[in-house]
Amino acid sequence: MKKRIRGLLLGTAVLFALAGCGSSDGTENITADSAEEYVQAAHEMLEQADSFAAEFRAEVQMKGSDKTVTEGTVELVKAPLYMKVDTVMDFGDLTQEYDMYLEKTEDAVNQYMGYDGEWTEMTMTEEAALTSVQLYHTLYNMETIFSAAKNWTMEEEGKNLKLTGVIPEARFYSVEEYTRWFQLAGMSGLSEVYYAGIGDVPVTVMLDAKTGAPLSYEVDLANALETMTNNVLKELGGGKLENGVEVESYVITSELTQLGDVEAGEIPAEAKSDAINYEREISLLENE
Repeated sequence: MKKRIRGLLLGTAVLFALAGCGSSDGTENITADSAEEYVQAAHEMLEQADSFAAEFRAEVQMKGSDKTVTEGTVELVKAPLYMKVDTVMDFGDLTQEYDMYLEKTEDAVNQYMGYDGEWTEMTMTEEAALTSVQLYHTLYNMETIFSAAKNWTMEEEGKNLKLTGVIPEARFYSVEEYTRWFQLAGMSGLSEVYYAGIGDVPVTVMLDAKTGAPLSYEVDLANALETMTNNVLKELGGGKLENGVEVESYVITSELTQLGDVEAGEIPAEAKSDAINYEREISLLENE
């Protein structure tokens, strides 16, 4: 049981319709001319959305180690808060599946996590609950990209627009502190000093060329992760780096499958009836 709980603790064509009369299919055509104008319009669409559904993928490849791939689906409704995250983590010779739900109650948020047929339950504030799953919050993470990235360029790819930019090194610590993109690599939450020298971080965003609606994002974290890891190893080595690591890839992508009009689902009955409640277990231990 303890091993399973530890496993839990270690471990996500937009349908957004715009009211208007800009085209024959009832959606409004965007009139932006520059990449920055497209970014601003897409950012506003994300801010106005009441919910979303998305697919998530993260790939980490360290030289000399097996590739780790995390894939999943995400659904979120802002109010009252509901979130569902189903993920599969592939470590090469081991696969683990996780299910997670957030459900707003009158005065808090319940988090249910399922792993290997067993469920745990925790109660927390809404802020804490969202922080714990920020990695999978495609909507807010795309907003963060639009707010922080610079030097946007764009090119057409069929019916889509491909926007590329960079998150400046000076801004990236605060961005990662919010997005928690390094969580799957075990490097989230480190001090800002370890971010020195990571360079600008490349990002790519796909938009619908006609409406400007956001479709997906990709962030390339390989160089940043390699630099951070070697900064940590250098400190542990007393200022010397003898055996540095090489990161071949660390890429996170997420594709919106629906933006707005997502309905909250049901929490599995077994999650509510069989879940281990951390607060209750700790209270019982303290009273023994």
